[in-house]
Amino acid sequence: MEIHVNGERQQFESETTIQDVLDHFGIEAKRMAVEHNETVVKRSAWATTYLRPDDRLELLEFVGGG
Repeated sequence: MEIHVNGERQQFESETTIQDVLDHFGIEAKRMAVEHNETVVKRSAWATTYLRPDDRLELLEFVGGG
């Protein structure tokens, strides 16, 4: 199945969740926000939100600074 992650096409298995995508890329959830098809998804729903072909994910990391 092909989905778009931060604007780039990626291949994943058909039974893939948002959490699976984060794990695939080695991304820690501490300071992350995820947008799925233009809707922000709560962290508590990442493991139960299944993706479909052509879905779009935006993975956003919060960065502090001064």
